[in-house]
Amino acid sequence: MLNMKSILFSVFIFLMIAVNAQPVFESQLTKKMDLGVELMEQGKYEQANETFVYVLNNMTSLPSDMAFYFGQNSFHIGKLKQSINWLNKYIQLKGTQGRHYEEATKFLQLAEDKYLEQSRKRNQELKNNIMSGEYDCGGLEKMICPVCKGQGVVVTKGPFENIYKTCPYSAGEAYLTCEEYNLFMSGLLEPKAKK
Repeated sequence: MLNMKSILFSVFIFLMIAVNAQPVFESQLTKKMDLGVELMEQGKYEQANETFVYVLNNMTSLPSDMAFYFGQNSFHIGKLKQSINWLNKYIQLKGTQGRHYEEATKFLQLAEDKYLEQSRKRNQELKNNIMSGEYDCGGLEKMICPVCKGQGVVVTKGPFENIYKTCPYSAGEAYLTCEEYNLFMSGLLEPKAKK
């Protein structure tokens, strides 16, 4: 009987320690979040990001201010889509009454403007590449043939079975050279003569 009491007492003590440890850990995470804010204010955005990510991954219930801080810092490190998402989250949670509302809307507008500018630039570059007929092979000497998809043969369905023909552009190889790829994408690559 005495042994059972000591076991129950040990279990009780263990549970009390476990229950009390959670608020201590949450308190440490809040301090860590404050450290992230200090780092951000000092212009140490990458370090602040690491600190915020740690807090995000470990805190069970995030304070709404965390959404603002993470969104603001994401803007500074150029993660615009992430910044937009987190700043919107803050505004959704706190509305116009949030203490960071003015700053959140300012950074949200900046992030959206910059994101749109980058999107327009990417679209224009893509358009220019299409118009010039030049496709970036990404430094590769060979590209997978878009006709045979790297198989070397073109498969067509016949009435009874599949029909396999050597790829007319890659001549049975899986790849085209970057130059051939550019010609193909421009509609200028002629099928290779059969040997």
